[in-house]
Amino acid sequence: MLNICEDKQINFDEFINLGKKIGILLDENLIIKKIFENNYGIFAKNIINPKKKLISIPKKLLISYDTIKQFILSKEVDYPNLEFLKLYFNSIPNFQYFKKNYLIFNDKQTTSEIFSFFIDNSPSKKKIEAYFINFHKFDDLDKYLFLIFRSRSFNVSGSSFLVPILDMANYKFGSLRSVTNENEVYFKNDNTLKINEEFFQGYGVNNDILSFYLHYNFIPDNFNNISIPPNFFSLKIRDKNIYKLSDDYWNLKDGKCSNKSFIVFDNLKTPFEFNLEINKILSDSTKVNKFKMRVLELLKNEIKIEKVKVFLKKESSNNKIYNFVKALEINYIKISEAIKNHDN
Repeated sequence: MLNICEDKQINFDEFINLGKKIGILLDENLIIKKIFENNYGIFAKNIINPKKKLISIPKKLLISYDTIKQFILSKEVDYPNLEFLKLYFNSIPNFQYFKKNYLIFNDKQTTSEIFSFFIDNSPSKKKIEAYFINFHKFDDLDKYLFLIFRSRSFNVSGSSFLVPILDMANYKFGSLRSVTNENEVYFKNDNTLKINEEFFQGYGVNNDILSFYLHYNFIPDNFNNISIPPNFFSLKIRDKNIYKLSDDYWNLKDGKCSNKSFIVFDNLKTPFEFNLEINKILSDSTKVNKFKMRVLELLKNEIKIEKVKVFLKKESSNNKIYNFVKALEINYIKISEAIKNHDN
């Protein structure tokens, strides 16, 4: 088995050159640069015009969870180029990096403090408690792989894969996402890239800033989404309305319904499908609006905002949970903005 804790070194020129030989496209005007320890970015060496395919990774070179796990265990691996896989493994942080930097590695006292910023028995608190509990059931290798895939993977045709080189592009809210076709995962830039400008991509797996922080361990700029967690509310339904409701959208039981999955307010706007489904249950527009406002108020009031403010005022950013609490404050503010926009 490979040592997941030791420091790793990689020659990026060797990595890129081998990638190009086996079918990867990286525009000749792009270069990978180190920003700080364990963080790299992709930058333009020269001006790059918009609508150009910058990066393309053949699907055969995508890396599944089982592939990277078998590789680390030094078992036989079905992958087109093992030398490329080895170089890729050397490009990702080791386990010690995650243990040092990620919130999920905490003592019981710190973990209890994290939970204390939510009201008891709230859906969001339960979700985060389950996240912590389930993670610590893993052995070290599966913890390592879980965090690698949480922080780097792409959803390709409904499954999670590591996408070499493309996963070195940093995130920026509102940027374009990669595109998948039957042969490749690729990216085209929307705007002109200037000399020394960093190329950013958008991620498609997060629905609120708190979830984003737990995934990627940083707070993004200009993040503007909030979300209602699954099973957050329960609503009585009349028998005559049951047949109208979608089993894909609702959990239906004992004359009540609850949301089956996340309801994401992209740019703080009420999702069209949520409006459509609620109108099947509450035909009166005034009742619909009151219900949506009530749900958002409940979501906002899960957070003990006064406790959050006191903590942020007295603690420095060196406190390990500072950014988590800051994300809570931002999420509270975003929910408040969505309520205000809805009210207007």
